[in-house]
Amino acid sequence: MAKILIFDEYPSIRNLLAEELAGEGNVVLSIGQPEFMGEKIAAFNPDLAILDIFIRGKFRWDFLEEVRKQDPPLPVIIYSGYYPRGDPHLNQVDGFILKSCVLDELKQRVSYVLRRPDLAASM
Repeated sequence: MAKILIFDEYPSIRNLLAEELAGEGNVVLSIGQPEFMGEKIAAFNPDLAILDIFIRGKFRWDFLEEVRKQDPPLPVIIYSGYYPRGDPHLNQVDGFILKSCVLDELKQRVSYVLRRPDLAASM
């Protein structure tokens, strides 16, 4: 059982992801306000974060940097409707999934990241 933190500014997407991932046996915390991310990471101590960094019409790489500052080894998957092709920040994440109404690709990536030997040993 993994602890997964979800950030998305849209409640319907947060709720869908939380329901799907909790249904697979994970403990899920979802938030919609980036200003609470640091304290939520500290309190929840997630094994994985799923983030949409396209917030209020612009890419918020500072948000990813805040997550990295709070918990550097925390695996991060970006789940967004906008693909920042060629952006060097993508080298700092464990996966990028383009938002879709079919969640199979996201679930596969979550499973892959959570099975990594370095992460599995800490859960």
